[in-house]
Amino acid sequence: MSGPARTSTVPVTVPTAVPGRAQAVSAAVPGRAPAVPVRVSGRSWLVWGAGAGVYVLAVFHRSSLGVAGPLATQRLSLSASQLAGFVMLQLGVYALMQVPTGILVDRFGPRRMLLAATLTMGTAQILFSLVHSYAPALLARGLLGCGDAMTYISVLRLVAGWFPARRYAAVTSFSSLMGSVGNLVATIPLTGVLHGLGWTPTFAIAGGLSLLYALVLLRPATQAPFREAGERAATGPVGGRRVWDEVRAAWRLPAGRLGFWVHLTTMGCPTVFSVLWGYPYLTQALGFAPALASSLVLLFVVGGVVANLVIGQVLGRRPEVRTPLAIAVSVACLMGWLVLILWPAGRPPLPVVVAVVVVLSVGGPASSVAFMLARDYNPRHRISTATGLVNIGGFCGAVVGTFLVGRILDWVEPGRAVHTAAAYRIAFCALVAVTVVGLVRMVTWWLRSRAAVLLAQARGESTPVRLHRLRFELVDQAELVAEARRAGRATVGAPTGRPAAAPSGDEGAGRPGDR
Repeated sequence: MSGPARTSTVPVTVPTAVPGRAQAVSAAVPGRAPAVPVRVSGRSWLVWGAGAGVYVLAVFHRSSLGVAGPLATQRLSLSASQLAGFVMLQLGVYALMQVPTGILVDRFGPRRMLLAATLTMGTAQILFSLVHSYAPALLARGLLGCGDAMTYISVLRLVAGWFPARRYAAVTSFSSLMGSVGNLVATIPLTGVLHGLGWTPTFAIAGGLSLLYALVLLRPATQAPFREAGERAATGPVGGRRVWDEVRAAWRLPAGRLGFWVHLTTMGCPTVFSVLWGYPYLTQALGFAPALASSLVLLFVVGGVVANLVIGQVLGRRPEVRTPLAIAVSVACLMGWLVLILWPAGRPPLPVVVAVVVVLSVGGPASSVAFMLARDYNPRHRISTATGLVNIGGFCGAVVGTFLVGRILDWVEPGRAVHTAAAYRIAFCALVAVTVVGLVRMVTWWLRSRAAVLLAQARGESTPVRLHRLRFELVDQAELVAEARRAGRATVGAPTGRPAAAPSGDEGAGRPGDR
């Protein structure tokens, strides 16, 4: 999917054609077939709902240790580092599986991957319900992370195939909202079931639900209406140079690296709080009752639900605010961590804790900016691979943060199962460091992206956005491609193995259809 043979100093990536304008774009670019101009139907929502149900289960399984951590410590005789090892392994496997999962989704399709995901997670939870020692429990959580890793990329691929580009931001936010439902069940309801039924029945039931849900996904898949007729089908074995070229091309785009750091900075450290260390911090360091601590974890989930609804609508209408929004949310989360650390005696009052929890809850929804960058600046056959690359960022941040907090707690107060506020203050400094590093890299790639666009404009080359001193303009894609074709400079999609410098992950680089 490349333009004329003539070369240029800066090749230009053109985002996927917008439904309704596809005829004009394909007329300018030979071999690029238009998207089928159909409306969103009830079938689209049904297909999305089936995939989103797997994501509900995935987030529930992922978050279950948030309130089961103290019980796991007693049942398996764990230290803080060993308890952190569960989440580290689970999220680490998730991160390592992102690129392979993206390639597999591009190769086999989202339905098959979601079926494999729910079967894997169900098996892992049943195994986890039966363990009585650390090593088997660790193996079960690693297997759970493997199933979890297959889920969200597959759901986003369903969104890209069954909904037009202008609805991508909104439906992605709805997908995250469904994940929040799983997180919600993993708070107060899971606490009650654990105390009522005990460890083994609770996790065995959770695993059984995942296995039963596989029946929903057995029906053969049908052609997605918003897949392009000319989309390249992946054939042959998954591997070899073609796979490496696709991964490298997705990463070398400035949007790829910007998306990675956006996801790491906005999502990483808030995930550390919600998945593992928030509940112990609230009960041990601050002395809150378990019911109040569970309610605050629930508030984290509810805040994420509201933020998902708001952020999805805002970004759908105003794609130019994407990166500034991610930066603002990251700075707010950084301030929240500093408040918990610097408050006198390390015991902020309840209203302050509530405010910090609400701020941290916005991090996950804001991370959807990374997926929009991956969607906008990669050809459709590489969307899942690019999504996997940026998705690694948040989970790398979560793994590093979880590990550092656990190690610092054991270093400051060795041999203790219950840690003091002073120990948590020191441990949370690691989360400040992770956030600061992420912010610096995010801003760096944002500025580089803007500079690349401005330099390309100064050379008179075509770019997807036109930046001005105080504003920017989105360029009509048909006009862009026709102009670049006449100049012999256009490259549709990212040329394999070559970076596309001009069309960057800039805050205004959304498609007109997103508006």
